[in-house]
Amino acid sequence: MKVLLLQDVKGTGKKGEIVNVNDGYANNFLIKKNLAKTVDNSVLLEKASKEASVERNKALDKQAAEKKAQELKGKTFKISAKLGDNGKMFGAITSKEIAEAVTNAGIDLDKKQIDLESNIKATGEYTIEAKLYTGVIARFKILVG
Repeated sequence: MKVLLLQDVKGTGKKGEIVNVNDGYANNFLIKKNLAKTVDNSVLLEKASKEASVERNKALDKQAAEKKAQELKGKTFKISAKLGDNGKMFGAITSKEIAEAVTNAGIDLDKKQIDLESNIKATGEYTIEAKLYTGVIARFKILVG
């Protein structure tokens, strides 16, 4: 009997999979405990529509990330830092401060998207990479001073 798993079942399969199991196991355990439901045309159509919806949402998210990458491309953002008498910086510039500077300029960016190897501890110009989506990387510059 073919069933659609509604939850992960150890030894049988993961949620959303269609698996072939014995009739007794399906009727007496899986269906009785609401872990699965029998597969018919309505279940197949529902599963196909959910998969299509997920794919459409992924495509829209990737398109939005590519648009944001184009907005960031070639831009330079200025971040001011506290400097001592000898021109040395107090503290460091973190991904949070970079994300705030970009967001203040009108482009929404989360600090988790910024790929910063280490905090910036000196003044100057730096090229920053932001991973906006799988395979979508935006490069922009910041000017620390």
